[in-house]
Amino acid sequence: MGRLLYFDDTFRSTENKRSSSGAPLESHDSLDPRSSLWDLVAVQLRNLRLNHGWTCQQVGDVANASRSHVSNWEAGRRRPSVANLAPLDEAWDTANLLTSLAEHAKEGHDRPRVGSFLQYEQTAMSLKNYSSDVVFGLLQTEEYARSLFQRGGVVDDIEAAVNDRMERQQRLHEADPPHLWVVLAQPVLWWQVGGPEVMRSQLKHLLQISEPAHISLRVLPVSAGWPGVSGSLSLMTTRETEVAYLESGRMGRLVERPPEVRDLRVNYDRIGALALPEDQSRTLIKNMLGLIK
Repeated sequence: MGRLLYFDDTFRSTENKRSSSGAPLESHDSLDPRSSLWDLVAVQLRNLRLNHGWTCQQVGDVANASRSHVSNWEAGRRRPSVANLAPLDEAWDTANLLTSLAEHAKEGHDRPRVGSFLQYEQTAMSLKNYSSDVVFGLLQTEEYARSLFQRGGVVDDIEAAVNDRMERQQRLHEADPPHLWVVLAQPVLWWQVGGPEVMRSQLKHLLQISEPAHISLRVLPVSAGWPGVSGSLSLMTTRETEVAYLESGRMGRLVERPPEVRDLRVNYDRIGALALPEDQSRTLIKNMLGLIK
C-alpha cells in the first residue's frame, strides 16, 4: 500500500490503483481536496456519512441514487448533483455545506480527473475534440504519448500511462465505434514532440487512422486566426446526456450544465467552420511529412 498523507480529516495515497482492465481506478485514497473542489465534495460526503454512521445505501435512499452511485461519488469517479446533495445537507444539518461546495466546484477548474472524464469517453456515441497544442489522446502513437509523459512530469509510471492511453484507443476499432470528429490547430503539426522520427510516425498515423468513415480529422490553419480556445475542448454525447471537458496544462474542468455545454458546442462549431476540409487537411499533413528532416 502507498504511503498515506494525513491532513485535517482528509487523506490521499501515493499508490496507483488500477481496475481489472488496467485503467486507473480512483478511490477515496487518491483524492486531493487541496487541489480539487470536487475531491473536497467527495471527501466531505464520506466523512459526514461515516460520522453519522450511515451506509452508502442509506445515503442513496435519501439522495435518490443507488448505492453504487454513492460509492462512486465518494471515490471521485462520478459527481453528485445539487439535487442529490440538498436532502443530505438537510438530514445532516450541515448548513448547506455540500450543496455550496458543489456549486463552487461547478464554476472552478480542477486537476484533470481521469475517472470522471473517461467514464463519459468510454460510453460516448460521439466525441468531438479541438486541440491547440498536442495531438488528441485517441489519435496519438505510443511513441508520441510516451514523449509527452516524459516531458510533462505529471505521472509516476510513464509506461502504465502510455498503456492506458493505448487501451482507450481500442474503442475506435470496435464493431460499433463512436463517431469521432477532431480539429487540430496547425501548430500541433509543427511541434517536434519526441524528435523527427516520432513526429514522422505520428503524422503518418494521423493519415491512416482518419481513413475510416467514423473518424473525421481536420486542421485549423494559422491563417484562420486565434480561435479563442487554448488547450483542448472535448464534447462527448452519450445516450443520456452531453458534457464538455476543457483542459489546459495540468488543469481541467468537466462541464455538465446544459447552458454551458451549449455555449461550448457553439465555440466548437465556430472553430470547425474555420478548419480546412478533410481532403485539404490530409494534403497539409502530407506536406508537413515532407518537411520533417
